[in-house]
Amino acid sequence: MAQTMQTENRPAPRRKGYGSALKYLGALLAVALLVFVGARLKGWQEQRLESRTVVLVNPWNYMDDTGYKPHLTNVGGGMKLDRSCAAKLKSMLADCRAAGYEPLLLSAYRDREEQEQLFAQQVQRLIDGGADAEQAEDLAAETVARPGSSEHELGLAVDIVDGTHPATDDTQERTGTQQWLRENAWRYGFILRYPEDASDLTGAPYEPWHYRYVGEDTAWQIYSLGITLEEYSSLFYNEEAEIVFDEAE
Repeated sequence: MAQTMQTENRPAPRRKGYGSALKYLGALLAVALLVFVGARLKGWQEQRLESRTVVLVNPWNYMDDTGYKPHLTNVGGGMKLDRSCAAKLKSMLADCRAAGYEPLLLSAYRDREEQEQLFAQQVQRLIDGGADAEQAEDLAAETVARPGSSEHELGLAVDIVDGTHPATDDTQERTGTQQWLRENAWRYGFILRYPEDASDLTGAPYEPWHYRYVGEDTAWQIYSLGITLEEYSSLFYNEEAEIVFDEAE
């Protein structure tokens, strides 16, 4: 009598460690995704923080219209600066000294009251010098910013001169300190804010001692292109060349 052979359907054997390898690969992919997302978030955060420091204030863009509020910290000598650039300023001045120069910080943050006093004093000097009282304010605004239009109220601007020649006139550009700063300020996020022959764009006279913090990436772009903050803002932000911040800033 013939015997019927029966076969069992058994599952194919799995290689040892196959399941754990998949889990390990999945974990690696999850970590890589977290790192990628984290890097993007950090980049977005840094970009947003830097855009805050590109706020434009000049005779046509008053600080009160931007909603910007400085977050101040001490930088020595009884002066304050926005905390976004205080450490950068200290590093820049220290490196300038290490290069053999004598940078002297003359001015940093000014509140509205101090700017009002400076402007009023300049108006009075002009009147005392024989200027027409009705035109004195316009004449004063050519050398001293009207209250609300001064970058010093942002806490992002500084006046730096050479300690061996602390004059605030065109001769300042020839000092060793200014030569070093012109070549290196961008590395710390600062730009020469009021360059020569740019008054029509900036609304301010040439000031070889006035530096403005805009962040390292922006400073590099402005320095490389040889343009003003007004031109940069028009190119990369909007036609009115202004950045408006909400209360959350």
